[in-house]
Amino acid sequence: MKKEGSKNIGATNAYRVLGKKAGAAVFICDVAKGFIAASLGSFSPEIALYCAVAALIGNNWSIFLKFKSGKGVACGLGAFTYLCPLATLAAFIVWLVIFLWKKIVSLASIISVPFVPLVMYFAEKPWQYVLFSVLAGILVIFKHKSNIERLIKGEEKQIIK
Repeated sequence: MKKEGSKNIGATNAYRVLGKKAGAAVFICDVAKGFIAASLGSFSPEIALYCAVAALIGNNWSIFLKFKSGKGVACGLGAFTYLCPLATLAAFIVWLVIFLWKKIVSLASIISVPFVPLVMYFAEKPWQYVLFSVLAGILVIFKHKSNIERLIKGEEKQIIK
């Protein structure tokens, strides 16, 4: 899969290259990775945060893939679902609206990212959670640099199957 499509190991490329079942499996595993990691720190909000950070670092710079791997969207979804379900619900609703309108996963992901820290802030989550969500959002957008370039050129592919 790293040699086809976008050469990314994420759910979108798995879907495009290997089909719906593989894309769904990668997505579910990445979400579970983030959620389970954050939940390992359930006895302490700070430890849950550290576990979420570790999951995103491991997801985005895997030692098993020569420090090249995912973009952090699904893993972050899992981690933030544990840390603040309301924030991920809001971001998912935005993601879904954009995706149904444009059928472009990267665009929906990029636009939905800012809603996580915004909702966390208004939900009065610890400032460390809000800061982490801002930094994770910046990371997601940075990891989508090539997608953004294609979006600007009008060359980003839609999901149509």
